[in-house]
Amino acid sequence: MTKRTRDIFILVIGLALLLATAFGGYAAVRARAEGSGGSQVLAPVSLPKPAPSHSHVKPAYERWTVGKVVEPVTVRTRPSASAPVKTKLARLNQNGYPNLVLVDSTREVDGAVWYRVWLAIRPNESRGWIREGKLAFYKTSAKITIDLSERKLSVFRRGALVGTYPVAVGRPGLSTPTGFFFINQKLRPPSPGGAYGALAIGISAFQPKLPDWVQGGPVAIHGTNQDELIGKAVSHGCVRMHDKDVLEVNRYVPAGSPVVIEP
Repeated sequence: MTKRTRDIFILVIGLALLLATAFGGYAAVRARAEGSGGSQVLAPVSLPKPAPSHSHVKPAYERWTVGKVVEPVTVRTRPSASAPVKTKLARLNQNGYPNLVLVDSTREVDGAVWYRVWLAIRPNESRGWIREGKLAFYKTSAKITIDLSERKLSVFRRGALVGTYPVAVGRPGLSTPTGFFFINQKLRPPSPGGAYGALAIGISAFQPKLPDWVQGGPVAIHGTNQDELIGKAVSHGCVRMHDKDVLEVNRYVPAGSPVVIEP
């Protein structure tokens, strides 16, 4: 093959490749314009590995399901429409705050799902059953623990300690109740310089010895206008904090989160 023949041959091959590339590009553009996603060539990307078959395993930290009442609901003593009534919940509580419950467990009965929930009613740590359809749900991984003997409040998020704060607790004879509760409301007092400070974080506990108090004597974690009493046993059962601390806790912990109070 002469040099001239070889050059012509190379030129022909090059033109053929150029035309093929151009036609292929035109075909791809036309396919995209016509909405044919299947004809598009995608660049390789790094994809996450498929989740293992045991992906239903719970995370290493605790998570809780909070129920918000979206329609008036009847709470039963058992998961049955014929069971005795435990209580009735409106969409809002007596302070105009959404009624919340904390889900303990679920059960399916005759094709309907029932939720066993913690309630913000007397006696402390009350639970009841609510049939599906009247609650909206969200998750929380935050938790508060209160050590009465140490007079310390600790906040956890996703299992990790994010803050510990000094508190005042119930005085002798009116000690802060112990047990498992949840945040059922957050209220801003009309006067931030008053006895409840900048914020009151209501919990589902009640002072057993003050049933005749307003609203049955509910317990709250709240601010104070007497900072010098923090660290002492002086309240009627509520947990007092410095205003700056209760506002910080409020940012960390959403309503509905559990509160564990230990002796």
